[in-house]
Amino acid sequence: MDSDQGKLFIGGISWETSEDKLKDYFSNYGEVMHTVVMRDKITSRPRGFGFVVFSDPSVLDRVLQDKHTIDGKTVGGLG
Repeated sequence: MDSDQGKLFIGGISWETSEDKLKDYFSNYGEVMHTVVMRDKITSRPRGFGFVVFSDPSVLDRVLQDKHTIDGKTVGGLG
């Protein structure tokens, strides 16, 4: 299995959005194996994007069809 299967880029997330928040939100679509919010290596501040990895890659089609608002911010750049 390709390591990128089931992996989804999430752009434009709020600075307050955590890995747990992403997991809770996207678990509505299927089992989430891993989430990460990318952070600046020096300051450790969030960079406004992250990734979600689903155990079943077929879930991505459904996720991509919907609009998503997390922590009051509409996220984009899904893919």
